Amino acid sequence: VDVLSVKVHAKTTMLALLPETCDILCTHPMFGPESGKHGWNGLPFVFDRVRLKDARRCEDFVKWWSSQGCRMVDMTCELHDEVAASSQFVTHFTGRVLQRLNLRTTPINTKGFESLLT
Repeated sequence: VDVLSVKVHAKTTMLALLPETCDILCTHPMFGPESGKHGWNGLPFVFDRVRLKDARRCEDFVKWWSSQGCRMVDMTCELHDEVAASSQFVTHFTGRVLQRLNLRTTPINTKGFESLLT
């Protein structure tokens, strides 16, 4: 099982290096400590069953995350990387820019500005 943000590289590396007897399940919990600090209910957890020798073990793993409230998303590594590239970039880039701006509340905040502060 891998949990890296970029899936295709992990998939191709594991396929090349791990013996045929190894299961390969690529995963990406689409949340981190901040977004998941109040629980994982409804947060997306992407997974791709790349190679399964023990399907039950894989399904038990997936079911455990589902039972914790994650919204399980069965998606190929290729599609994950394609759609995550833009959303992850915008999210992380914007967050870092806002952090460096060191924004502070004002007496005349708009709702839009307040959303940037949270």
